[in-house]
Amino acid sequence: MVSTSLFTGLSGMRAQQRFIDVIGNNLANVNTPGFWSSRVTFSDLLSSTLSPGQGPAGLRGGINPMQIGLGAQVSSIDPNTNQGTFLNTGRPLDVAMKGAGFFVLSDGTQNFYTRVGSFGVDSDRNLIDLRTGMSVIDSAGNSIPVPLTGTLPAKQTSSVSFQGTLPAKVTGPLAEVVSSTAPYYEGTAASKTATISFPLDMSSLSGNTFTISVNGGSPQTVTINTTNFGSNLSSVDFATFKAGIEGQTTGVTVTQSGTTVTISTDKVGKDATIKMDNGSGTPLSTLGFNTVLSSGTQTAATSTTSLNDLTINNTDYGDGDSITISGTDPAGNKVAGTFTYGASNDGTTLGDLVTFMNTLFQSSATTGATGAISSDGTLTLTANDEGEAKLSLFISDAGSTAKTNYTSFKVTREGTGPDTVTTSIDVYDSLGRGHPVTMTLTRDETDHTIWSLKATMDSSEGTLVDDSVGEIRFNSDGSFNVVTDTNQSLEFSFNDISTTQTVTLDFGTSSSFDGLSMLGDKSTAAATDQDGYAAGQLLNIAFNEEGTLQGFYTNGQNSDIATLRIALFPNPAGLNRIGDTLFVESPNSDNAIITTAGNAGTGSVVSGALENSNVDIAEEFVRLIEAQRGFQANARVITTTDQVLSEMINIVR
Repeated sequence: MVSTSLFTGLSGMRAQQRFIDVIGNNLANVNTPGFWSSRVTFSDLLSSTLSPGQGPAGLRGGINPMQIGLGAQVSSIDPNTNQGTFLNTGRPLDVAMKGAGFFVLSDGTQNFYTRVGSFGVDSDRNLIDLRTGMSVIDSAGNSIPVPLTGTLPAKQTSSVSFQGTLPAKVTGPLAEVVSSTAPYYEGTAASKTATISFPLDMSSLSGNTFTISVNGGSPQTVTINTTNFGSNLSSVDFATFKAGIEGQTTGVTVTQSGTTVTISTDKVGKDATIKMDNGSGTPLSTLGFNTVLSSGTQTAATSTTSLNDLTINNTDYGDGDSITISGTDPAGNKVAGTFTYGASNDGTTLGDLVTFMNTLFQSSATTGATGAISSDGTLTLTANDEGEAKLSLFISDAGSTAKTNYTSFKVTREGTGPDTVTTSIDVYDSLGRGHPVTMTLTRDETDHTIWSLKATMDSSEGTLVDDSVGEIRFNSDGSFNVVTDTNQSLEFSFNDISTTQTVTLDFGTSSSFDGLSMLGDKSTAAATDQDGYAAGQLLNIAFNEEGTLQGFYTNGQNSDIATLRIALFPNPAGLNRIGDTLFVESPNSDNAIITTAGNAGTGSVVSGALENSNVDIAEEFVRLIEAQRGFQANARVITTTDQVLSEMINIVR
């Protein structure tokens, strides 16, 4: 019948109208916190069957059914349960759910569920929903009282926790060492030798010159004439020859042994050199000398080295000459003495000098110091005991003789005690007063995997009844092992408090690295936490991500007030909306699963924020165009059907 299409078009118009209604509601709530947009799903109506269709038979194939649909209908309107974005409000009592879950409200008789955490405090100081006035329910099913003022009582320290690493590398204990800034050497002087028979005939060399250079200095000219070598140049004896050369040069010595004449420097050591060159004529070759460069020899000094053979010796010592030794011993006491040179006095060798020095510095076996000569010739003075010291040494010639330029001395190794690590922390008494306590961890000198702890405190704070914990042991891999001391705590007696206070020390879990460990070269070990605090006044309140309302106090502490109840539904889309962005259970949502944030699949709580509507304006406008076109198309069907009916009526005119 032609009139069927009228009702088909009408059903389409009704369905599209419902579509527009849903879109309109979505757009109306585009700024409604916690609002879930909805979508419309259509389905067709029962079809009119003109022919039921036939199956294949013999050589004839099958025939499909012939059906005409009777229109469209709205089959479902479903909420979009996707989470909206967050709007930061800055209000500490505004909360939003990040993930699944609903806040639970109550009017005293029934529970309601919402995604909008716009909470505040009423005149009875209870936490309520600002939109409806309903009570916000905590995890125990009760309303939540909110303190606006309050004091958190002081709590005395009962435990101190340690974290970080103690050094595995052993660096102490060490005895302090003072060393000469340069090694001591012994050596011979550079020299030139020649065989000369005296008296010497130098008449043929009159007016000739030759040069001598000492230690790379400027050449010194030696002139052969009667002024320098006597009036009879044809018969010059050794004494005249010696005076003639030494009188024209510095740093040069001429000696004779039989027919061998040696020209040498006045210093010993490998830095002492002498070079002789022809000036004019050939006086060197005539006298029997050559022009090859000569150098002295130098080796590290030993205990048997004569003081006069030291390369730093300028003028030989003689019996009765004095050398001054002074300084401070490890304890800082002044030390001074005078070494007298000579075989019948204090000695003549470097070893004799060291022996005398040891006599001065051996004030005791523990507080004194011992001198020695190392294999490279360095003179050292080492404290007899390990630990910090005030050792110093000075050696010089007495008076202003300056026969030897002794090197200065410096500390080449600081004295240190056993490896220690120091940390400090405030320990609170029962009145809430903080007391600075220093704790020093010291490595055992025999077993380097064992440490001990000693605590100290200023006497103005009180006294330590038990100030130490011994045998803090570590495993070979550096993890904490166990404390084998009978006591793992400190005991304090604070001023103005009659009873003592015991504080347990927590070094971590055995065979783990969650507390103290022993690794690497450097220390990061510290007392990082303790459980005491002073009294504090309530400063503000806020929710954490577990949905717990916390009070924050002026002493830096916080306390839990209550935890929000969170409801979870197997089918949240099946909840009934009742307005005010509230939901109630329906047969298809199933009963609420009561829990708290972060449990049973629920999300976390975001403080200081509200969840925005999840309406997508662009998407809604596209759907609005679709609905409009759908409505227009169905209206066109009705118009066309009306025209057809008019034509049918006009046939009988």
